[in-house]
Amino acid sequence: MNTKRVGQILREAREDKKLSVKDVAKETNIAAKYIIALETEDYSQFPAETFALGFLKNYASYLKLDTAMLLNLYRGEQIEESQAPLEELTRPTTTPFSLDRNKIISLVSLFLFVISAYIIYISFEDSSSVSMDEDNTEVSQSVEPTSSSDIPSGINFVSQSVPENASVPFILTEDRGVSFSVNNQQCKMFIKGVSNGKANLGFNIFPEKNVYFFQTAEGEETILSYKIEELSSLRRDIRVVTQAVTEKSAKVLVTLKEEREGVAVKSPVGDVPIQVTLFFSKPSYVEFVLDGQMGERGLVSAGEVKHLEARDRLEIKVGDGGAVEMVQNGKERVVLGKPGKLVKKIFIRKPNPYDSTQSIIGELGE
Repeated sequence: MNTKRVGQILREAREDKKLSVKDVAKETNIAAKYIIALETEDYSQFPAETFALGFLKNYASYLKLDTAMLLNLYRGEQIEESQAPLEELTRPTTTPFSLDRNKIISLVSLFLFVISAYIIYISFEDSSSVSMDEDNTEVSQSVEPTSSSDIPSGINFVSQSVPENASVPFILTEDRGVSFSVNNQQCKMFIKGVSNGKANLGFNIFPEKNVYFFQTAEGEETILSYKIEELSSLRRDIRVVTQAVTEKSAKVLVTLKEEREGVAVKSPVGDVPIQVTLFFSKPSYVEFVLDGQMGERGLVSAGEVKHLEARDRLEIKVGDGGAVEMVQNGKERVVLGKPGKLVKKIFIRKPNPYDSTQSIIGELGE
C-alpha cells in the first residue's frame, strides 16, 4: 500500500531526475512558488482549487507520473483533512469537563447564531421560490414568444463569432450562454428552461434590457427577425435551427441571413468591429469584457482558440501571457506577453483623425 502523499511523490520524482525547482519552473512555465506549494501541499497559495488541480496535472505530466493516480490521491487527502475536525470532536476523552466555561458559552452562542441565520435564509429562499414558480408558470402557459426585462443571474456568456455564409453551433446550458456580434450589435442567447421536450430560449440585443423568449424543439427552425416587434432594432435576420434538446441544455445552429434593407448606410465607411483571435498553447486563466459586458471568465485549456468581437471596446486579461498568441483585426500573429506574467489588453474604437467618415481601432495606452 502506498503511504506517500502527493507532495512527497512530486518532490522525490523531481529530485530523482536531478531537477531544481527553478529548472521545472522554466520548462513548464509554472511559477516556482506554485511548484513549492504543490510539493509542500500548501494549497492556500492557489486562487482556487481549479488552479491547484490544473497545475498538479501539468506538473505530474511533466514528471511522467501517473496523473490520474495523483489526482485521486489529492482528492482523497482533501477528504481526509476535511473529516479530521469531526473525528477530533467525536473522539471520547477522559476529561469531559476540562473545557473552559467561556469557550463553551462561545460555542453555544455561535451555534444559536448559525441556526438563526439558517432559518432566515430558508424563509428568504421560500419566498423567492414562490415568486420564481409564479414567473415560470406564466412562461409555460404562453405558447407565443414573450419578452421579459432581465437576464437570469448566474449565466456565464462565452464569446463566439458567426462569420458570413457559415453556420455555427451553440451549446446552451443553464449556466452557459453565448455572446456574438450581428452587424456590430452585441447579442446574447441563453436557455431558461426545458419543458415537454421544448427549450425556452432567450435572446437579447445589447444595450437593450428586454429579453425576447421563444420556444423550440429538436428539428425546428426559428427566424429572429427585425420584423418582430420586440426585435425591431435587429439589423439582420438570424436563423436558429435546434439540433438537440436535453433536460437542461440545447444545441442550436445559428446562421446570419439577409441584411436589413438600408442598414449598411447607417455605419460609416470602414466601421469594422474589433476582432481578436487568441490561440492557447498552454492552459491560462482569462477574462473577457465586450462593450462593457462580461464575457468568458475562467481557465482555458491548451489547444483552444477563442474568437472575440466587440463594437467599441474589448478588454482582455490573460494569466499567462506567454501561453497565448493573438491576431487582432488581421494583423500579424504575436505572443500576448511574457511567460507567467499577467497581461491586460484594451482595444477601443476612436475617430480617424484623417477622415471623419471612418473610425479606427487602437490599443489603450499606445
